[in-house]
Amino acid sequence: MKNTALSASSAAIARQFLAVVAMVFSMLAGLAAPAMASDLPTVRLSDLPQNLQDIYGQNRPELGKYGHCAAGFDSRTDGLKMAISCAIYVRLSAQGERKSVELCTERTKLLKIKAPCKLIVE
Repeated sequence: MKNTALSASSAAIARQFLAVVAMVFSMLAGLAAPAMASDLPTVRLSDLPQNLQDIYGQNRPELGKYGHCAAGFDSRTDGLKMAISCAIYVRLSAQGERKSVELCTERTKLLKIKAPCKLIVE
């Protein structure tokens, strides 16, 4: 009878330990999620059409340290085939990256632009 009680309490301790381990892993996964934003496609500022470079230059002072812009374009000359979006009021850099690409993607769908949105890097 003693062994049964001991094994039951050991099993309960093992279940609690596994629950704590699972909780720690889920918390670590939540912390790692923002780091995935850096996997977004990027485009250099110098590779953008001049119109988009000008718009970026106008918005750059308002971006602060966490804001980001994303752009997508099918034509280097036709303004109707260009899209740019900036996420300015964000608390985290990764959030700004994701939000700017998300907003730009919505705009490219609206304008029927085929090129994907890319994060602008200087």
